[in-house]
Amino acid sequence: MELGKKAYSNIMENYNYINKLMLNELKISSEHDGLTGNFRERSWIRFFRSIIPLKYSLSQGVKIIDSEENVSNEVDIAVYDEQYTPYVFQYDEVKYIPIEAVAVVIECKSTSYTRKDLKNWSESIDSLKSKPTGIARMVQGYSVGITNPTQQATRPIKVLASLKKYIRDTAVENVKGELGDFFDFILLDKQEGTDQSIIDVIVKHEDKSLGWWGSYLNSGIKSDTNSSLKLQFIEDKLQKIKSEGEEKEFFDNYSELRLNSETLLLDNTLKDLKVEGNPLITLNLQLNQLLMLINNPMLFPHLAYAKAFNKANLNL
Repeated sequence: MELGKKAYSNIMENYNYINKLMLNELKISSEHDGLTGNFRERSWIRFFRSIIPLKYSLSQGVKIIDSEENVSNEVDIAVYDEQYTPYVFQYDEVKYIPIEAVAVVIECKSTSYTRKDLKNWSESIDSLKSKPTGIARMVQGYSVGITNPTQQATRPIKVLASLKKYIRDTAVENVKGELGDFFDFILLDKQEGTDQSIIDVIVKHEDKSLGWWGSYLNSGIKSDTNSSLKLQFIEDKLQKIKSEGEEKEFFDNYSELRLNSETLLLDNTLKDLKVEGNPLITLNLQLNQLLMLINNPMLFPHLAYAKAFNKANLNL
């Protein structure tokens, strides 16, 4: 047990060290105008590569497209799945990635930005529409997205990675109020003490349930209620533990899950994944939890993109 505690302590200390080291590296890059943007993005890529599962690819400087001929603003870093959607269309130095493949989009800023520009960037992502018309062979037979309730839609998790410095908690709350509806995660430089600062993580909707997040990311619906997450095979499991009188043992064993004893609906929130005093571990856990909730990869809608290319060909 003591060895286990020491291991966890070492991991936490290492993340705090990485936090300060990375912030210092990003600040140094910002002092060299010719390399600033590119170097800053590469620094963020290295960090996100270290916490995002290897099933995802990361690319710098891309645009996201959909089959309705919509194109996003340039995305500094895109996290996408090439295992099931290996179609990255490249023209010269620009990569175009279909929305169905994209899991995370990251906007990298130095010490200055405007709310208007960030709002426009965020809305250019939200305007993209995935199509549930992909066809694939599943275990139970051939499936189309429209007949599969878990493959109806998807939208990327949006991250703002910024070097803008904030000192007071009231300023951080202002950022949350101004940008929290445009970005799921906001990373900023928060000063702690006289000459020390860290990368802090802000999530406006941290107190929302995982059920709320699942609905928001998969259908774009930001519900007014904090909906619980319905689990599969609930009825059989609930009936079994009640018939065998094992309710207490069951809930003791799974105490980290907030399960309603009558329905076994899951009420955990993103805030439950917060590790106090360690923003980067918190980001690691929260971001990867959301990656496990989104419909990614979507079944790629080949027919919809063929139609879009043919439509564009007629206009040449």
